[in-house]
Amino acid sequence: MNASHAAFFERPEAAALKQILTQPEKIPQYELLSRLEIPAVQAVIWDIEPIIEGFDPAMRNHAIQSTGALIGDLLTARGFRVARDARGEKRRGRVRKAKFVKSGTIWELPAEPNNGHAEKVASIMDGIINRYRHTLAELAK
Repeated sequence: MNASHAAFFERPEAAALKQILTQPEKIPQYELLSRLEIPAVQAVIWDIEPIIEGFDPAMRNHAIQSTGALIGDLLTARGFRVARDARGEKRRGRVRKAKFVKSGTIWELPAEPNNGHAEKVASIMDGIINRYRHTLAELAK
């Protein structure tokens, strides 16, 4: 994280934001969303948006960028890296149900030779969809 983002989290008004982002139970959520190719920030969006809303527009933008930097540091420390597309550009994804944070970085683990990860994730997702098919159908109405 650059010095500007680190300094942001030293401000008193950013303490609550940092506390939410660094909760130990959030780390596995960041990892799971990353494995599903969803921006990791989605895990905390409903918790952080009320805090971000209280900032003036310039500070709000800096808070959003600093949030991404902190999540990036947490994931990098666990072996993740920024996912890149075929042209080498950073992959980003839409953040759903958010008022201020519109997109986020996609993170990935470095490729390992045929470790079956994609098949494992697909199997887990199929199981979740099968178990919650009725709920998902009701929510889709």
